[in-house]
Amino acid sequence: MNDFLTYLDQLKKQFEEEEQSLICAQRKDEANFAKIKVNICDICKTLYQVSLKKAENREAFIEEYLRQLTRLPENWKISYEKAKEHGDATKIVIEEIKLEVLETIRNSFEERTI
Repeated sequence: MNDFLTYLDQLKKQFEEEEQSLICAQRKDEANFAKIKVNICDICKTLYQVSLKKAENREAFIEEYLRQLTRLPENWKISYEKAKEHGDATKIVIEEIKLEVLETIRNSFEERTI
């Protein structure tokens, strides 16, 4: 399971480097999008650690973490739909980024554990 935490740390580092590169290139909006990706990595790592503390065994941990990853994007999906209704392009992109990064992380977790 530690390899998953290593994966999250590496993914976060990749996004932080992307953010810094974009800042240096004076591409502030895109740098902000990279910062969102960093934040999603942090959230997923925190949920991982909380799930690990709650669980009594490996199976309970996996179930709890997947439950957390399923619950997490509920409000993001609602926000995405509202942004589409209002034609808020920036908010649409933000919510898409959050959902895509979370899906990548979830898929990686499932590949490692199931």
